[in-house]
Amino acid sequence: MAQECELLQECGLFKKYQAANDLACKGFIKVYCQGPKMAECKRVEYYLEHGMLPSDDMLPSGTMIFERIRKHQPTLTAQKR
Repeated sequence: MAQECELLQECGLFKKYQAANDLACKGFIKVYCQGPKMAECKRVEYYLEHGMLPSDDMLPSGTMIFERIRKHQPTLTAQKR
């Protein structure tokens, strides 16, 4: 049986994106929520420090999903302005 983060069932990121077909989201979940980088999850660190779960859009790396999209797709964010 694979390891699993103890906060997984409460995790807003997992609930929001677990069914997404986006490979990046699935990769984060597999590596951080159910894999070798669980101890490095910034979401868990945030929870331990603040006593509450972070935004659903905060990735396990600590980056917000919107920031990640903006960095990789600058033309999309420029068009919305």
